[in-house]
Amino acid sequence: MEWRKLRQIIQQARSQNKSQHGTKIWYDLYQEHIVSQLDGTTDDMLFYVRHGTPQLDDPSTLLEIFRVEDAKKPDFNNRKFSWMETFYLNMLLHHFNFVMTCAVCEQKPPGKALKIYRSFSVPVYGSPNKHNMSGKAKHTTISYPNIYFSVFNFDEIFNGIVLTDNEMVCVELVAVDKAETVQISVFLGSIRYEILRSTLENRASLKSKFLKQVSLGLYAGEPTSQFITMNGPKCRGRVEMCVSSFKPDVNKDFVVSFDREADHLETEGGGGMSSGRSGSRSSEPESSDTRRLSSNSKQRYVSNNWVFKPSSAHHYVNAQLTYLTLRWDELLDDLIECKKKPTLKSR
Repeated sequence: MEWRKLRQIIQQARSQNKSQHGTKIWYDLYQEHIVSQLDGTTDDMLFYVRHGTPQLDDPSTLLEIFRVEDAKKPDFNNRKFSWMETFYLNMLLHHFNFVMTCAVCEQKPPGKALKIYRSFSVPVYGSPNKHNMSGKAKHTTISYPNIYFSVFNFDEIFNGIVLTDNEMVCVELVAVDKAETVQISVFLGSIRYEILRSTLENRASLKSKFLKQVSLGLYAGEPTSQFITMNGPKCRGRVEMCVSSFKPDVNKDFVVSFDREADHLETEGGGGMSSGRSGSRSSEPESSDTRRLSSNSKQRYVSNNWVFKPSSAHHYVNAQLTYLTLRWDELLDDLIECKKKPTLKSR
């Protein structure tokens, strides 16, 4: 079903939810638009959300997981589940595809044209589970009410996100309904090269000092990368990036294939990224603002290569996005509003 039609059905259900039949409405929607639509050719996992809050020592108590053909999956008579949240969570995971785009852009003052140098897009899948991305150990925990969009091969997908002076990396998450009738931007943020570099150097310095102390001065290595997390615009959502110094061979050209989707975008009023919470002097990007981007012309997809001659006079930083997370209700609000068009992703 097209999202616009399902959206109207959801809005009608919301207006009736205050009645005594409200719970039954959400259960019926769940059965009709989720369970009956899974035909075995796609992901058949169903998530059931319990009422209340999870136990502190076991967040998994908030969710139960069943396959669609499991005869033991809960029905309407099981009152320990929130059928409204169960419907919403499964609708977000089964009714939409998601595309993550990272782009290297030139920094410009607010209100000026923002030039996109190169961009990289990859399909991602929402999950109420958080995966450990900073180590080889496979570790997964329940993250609901947060939905995680992880890029497991981030080191391959985003190896071309190389920044230097006066550049910034922009991140956008776009939802596309399965009928491909709508594309909705649900996250758009950016961070400047200077913030990434200063954070990387500060962390690397602290780690080097610690390792030298515990190794009695024998440690002479240099930390290669740091996993940095930062809040999204207005503390909405959270992003993690694997950041490292990039040292190309100055005697060779550096070539990266990328997706060039637009030449120029317009920036609206508002500041750029913030390096910390209001009043904070820390260089850690714990809180962030965004350059609100909008395009006045249709974007186009062009396969291209980026070739540049590295310079020893410049310092380069590689920023690889590992995951983006949003609360399910924040994600749902953007989808219901259905107004934010994609900026970085090709149409």
